[in-house]
Amino acid sequence: MSTTTKVYANVLAMQSADRMSVERLRRIIEAKSTAEAFKMLGDFGYAYSDLNSTDRFIVAETNALIDFIDDNCAGERFRNALTARFRYNNAKLAYKSRFIEVPSDGYYRTALDCGKIVAGDYADVSRYMLAAFEKLDEAEERRPQAIDLELTRAMYREVLACGVPVAVKYFRAEIDMKNILSAARMRRLASDGDEFIDGGKIDRERLAESVHAEGFADCFDGTPYYDYAAGIEEAEFRELWKAERDADDFLYYMTARDVANVSSYEPFLNYYTQSLIELKTVKTALVCIKTDSRDAFYARIPKIYG
Repeated sequence: MSTTTKVYANVLAMQSADRMSVERLRRIIEAKSTAEAFKMLGDFGYAYSDLNSTDRFIVAETNALIDFIDDNCAGERFRNALTARFRYNNAKLAYKSRFIEVPSDGYYRTALDCGKIVAGDYADVSRYMLAAFEKLDEAEERRPQAIDLELTRAMYREVLACGVPVAVKYFRAEIDMKNILSAARMRRLASDGDEFIDGGKIDRERLAESVHAEGFADCFDGTPYYDYAAGIEEAEFRELWKAERDADDFLYYMTARDVANVSSYEPFLNYYTQSLIELKTVKTALVCIKTDSRDAFYARIPKIYG
């Protein structure tokens, strides 16, 4: 892990961006097999192995992203905010592994000692993660979904405390859209469970109202997310994966507004967002090839590739 300047970090990020173009995506989805697609990805500069599987590929590329952030991100607090989702992924798997079988190859390469978490030793975790573990232990929680939610809430408390304004704005927007999606999911299932995450700009009262309101999107009028909520409502709360895709696009374009300002954090944050979208898109392509459902891929492609 090194310390560098914003300008240098941003230049490296911009040089590393745009590995995946529309044309390259087209070539991948038209591959005759996943083996051929993996070979193409190797030619494009991605991780390649004759033993590649989709999950192994995604983990390897995610590890490469983590390494890039650790080695090049300017500012320790900003770095920790960007890598939090990967540490908390590992924390969720480690905690749940006490009660259920979890995929052993689902862990990312982070400094978090998951063996200690499995053993109930929380000495090295952040205070936010510690508080979540202690709450889960006290409740003797065993439900995977409840464990995921508690640790997700802890993750956002941690990243919002980073003190970097652009990162705080980014993660608050991410929280808001996750909460709108949760409200839509509860509306579809006629559920009143508490699935919301604190830290966004939309208060819980408005979110709770939207679950039962006659006009779902109207509850978010005056916010940056009205069109996002309207798209969910227009689709009659079906195929919520589209809302997840649209949330990614929203964050990408939000971080692209000041991407030319190399003395700020925005270019690096935009690269981070683009990389996450890129991995999801490639994973979708590989799954569509494997299941011979290539036509479905074009319906799922993010707007940044449209």
